[in-house]
Amino acid sequence: MPQPAPLTVAIDPGTPREDWCPACKAYTRLVGHVVVLTADGVSTVGDWSWCEICSDPDDREVSRG
Repeated sequence: MPQPAPLTVAIDPGTPREDWCPACKAYTRLVGHVVVLTADGVSTVGDWSWCEICSDPDDREVSRG
């Protein structure tokens, strides 16, 4: 049985944009789309987000609850 051709995939996190973080109650979150480029074209596979306060374990903000 012939082996399939090697698959070449490039993953791009896209251009980040600023967004509201509901936990921090501030515009401290970055969001974007994750896209995959293959021989068949471009596909969006999901979204990512990162908050400069919530996602930094060394700099957690005290809850405002």
